[in-house]
Amino acid sequence: MRQEFVAVDYSRDMVILAVVEEEREQETVVGVGQYSLNPDMHTAEVALVVRDDFQGKGVGSELLHYLTYLAKRQGLLGFSAEVLVTNRPMMALFEGMGFEIEKRREEGVFEMRMTFGGV
Repeated sequence: MRQEFVAVDYSRDMVILAVVEEEREQETVVGVGQYSLNPDMHTAEVALVVRDDFQGKGVGSELLHYLTYLAKRQGLLGFSAEVLVTNRPMMALFEGMGFEIEKRREEGVFEMRMTFGGV
């Protein structure tokens, strides 16, 4: 199971980490951003996780900006995501990126499709 987390096929998936340097040159992971390619749609499903004590400090924004940059370089047209209706900070993050967003609410979750447009 661990192998799935460390062996990433970068032609289909992208995983990036946000780290902070601790004492004695050790790094601690404070966020993870990833996307998985949907080749039929030329898009990818995106997901972000930021450690609680680093939320609201721009970590998610940096991860999403860099994932967007990488996705555009790969020729993708946008992202899809599922976001809990109660997760207002994540909704604000996606909306603040300037994506063209279509969303559909279903059972407490927004199913979102975001195209990059001029972003």
